[in-house]
Amino acid sequence: MNHEETALILETALKAAQSAVIAANAALEALNQRKQEADENRWISLSEAVAALGPGFSIDMLRERCTDGRFKHGTHFINTSDGSRPNYLLRVASVRKYFETEPERRSPTKLRRIG
Repeated sequence: MNHEETALILETALKAAQSAVIAANAALEALNQRKQEADENRWISLSEAVAALGPGFSIDMLRERCTDGRFKHGTHFINTSDGSRPNYLLRVASVRKYFETEPERRSPTKLRRIG
């Protein structure tokens, strides 16, 4: 085998390896996307939701939307408490979708004003 044949074989092997790396990266990205989607459909605590949603969100802000009727029970949150103090768990995917909706198209507050 001469030098040119060896170079051609190595070049072909390199291209095949590069294609395999690209395919592996695409598969990994698809798996990560599925994992993120699955994670965002789990019920998680308010503090975990704040961490998942990122800057601009706080526990108080999310809790307020659970109590004032802007978030829908069973869609955005559940209350796992049997007592007088609520323990809210949120579904990040639903909450994210709520905030991606234009403010004027979101669910209005359902609390009645006194006075």
